[in-house]
Amino acid sequence: MFSYDDNIIWDEYEWESHIDEMTRRYEHLRNLIESDREKRPRWLRHLQDFPTKLDAVDAFIEEELLIEESHFPLDDNNEFENDDDALFEYIDDDDEEDWDSDEEASEFLDDLREENEPIDEDDEDDVESLFEDIFEDEASDESIYDYATLENIAIYTDARDFAADLMIFNDSKPQYMKHPGFIRLISDILMISSKLAAAYSMGFDVEVLGANIAYCKKALVKANQTLNYIQVLNANPLTATDYHELHRRLFELRNNIAINIQDTRVLFNNIK
Repeated sequence: MFSYDDNIIWDEYEWESHIDEMTRRYEHLRNLIESDREKRPRWLRHLQDFPTKLDAVDAFIEEELLIEESHFPLDDNNEFENDDDALFEYIDDDDEEDWDSDEEASEFLDDLREENEPIDEDDEDDVESLFEDIFEDEASDESIYDYATLENIAIYTDARDFAADLMIFNDSKPQYMKHPGFIRLISDILMISSKLAAAYSMGFDVEVLGANIAYCKKALVKANQTLNYIQVLNANPLTATDYHELHRRLFELRNNIAINIQDTRVLFNNIK
C-alpha cells in the first residue's frame, strides 16, 4: 500500500487478499444460491426465463455483481472506508449459521437488487446501465482511460457475446447442451465475463485501481483454466470446426485480458 492525497491506497495484492477472504466468507451464501435439486447451473434457469440469450447472460452477470458488491461496505457518501479494519468488521463468520434455506439466499439477492437501479429486460444494453455513472468523472478529464465506458471495453463485450453465442447452440446444436462438459464451458465463460464486469464496475480511480486489477487477474486465471479445459471437449462433443473457432476466440480473449492487466498496472505504478 502507499499514501496518496492523505489516503492509504491498496495495491492489487492487498485487494486480492481482501476479495479472497470475502469470497470465502460468502461461500455458504453462494452455495445456497446455486443449489438446485436437479443440479442445474443458475444460468440455465435464466435461459428459460428471459427472451434472448444475451438477456440471460446479463441476468447472470447482474447477480454475480450483486454478490461481489456485498464484499465492499460503503459509507454514506458511497466512498470506500479508509480504515482497513472497517473492511472486515461488518461481517461475522457466525452469521453463516443464519443462512439455512434457499429462501433466505433469494431474499438476500432481492435486498441487494432493491439497492441498485432495476434492470429493464427489454433493453439489450441493460448491463451497461449498471455502470453508466462509474466513469462519469473520467469522461470530463483527459486521461488514457477516457475510453473506459463499459460498452467501449472490447474485452468485456467480447466475453459477454462469447457466452451468449455459446448459448445459441441450445437451438442450433441441442446435442451440445446435453453434454455436461459443454455446460461447464458456458459456466466458465460466464465467470470470465462476471469477473471482468466486476473489474470495470470498480472503476479507474486510484483508490480502487488495485481492485480493478485483482478482478481482471481472476478473469485471466479462469480464462487460462478454460483454455486447458476446452481441449477435453475436442471431438466430443465439439466438431473440429466448432472447437477451433471457440479455441481461437478464447485464446484471443485470454491474451487481451493479460494485456489489459499490464496496461492498468502501468497506470497504477505511474500514480505511485
